[in-house]
Amino acid sequence: MTTFATPDTTQLLAELDARTRVAWTSYRDALSTLEGAAYDAAEAAEWDQLQATLREVETARADLQARSGL
Repeated sequence: MTTFATPDTTQLLAELDARTRVAWTSYRDALSTLEGAAYDAAEAAEWDQLQATLREVETARADLQARSGL
C-alpha cells in the first residue's frame, strides 16, 4: 500500500528538519570561538543539549510518522 504525506505532515516534517539544523548550528556556534580548557569545559554540556534536542526531534518525527501512516 502506498502512503502519501499530507501538506500538514510535510510541513511538520520540514519543521523537524529545521529544528535539527538549528540544534547542530547552535552546538557549532557555541563552541566555535572557544579553545583549550574553555572548549573542554563547554563541550560536554553543549553535546548533552544537542543530544537532548535531537532525541526530542526524533521522538516527534516517529510520532508524526506513526499518526500519518508513513
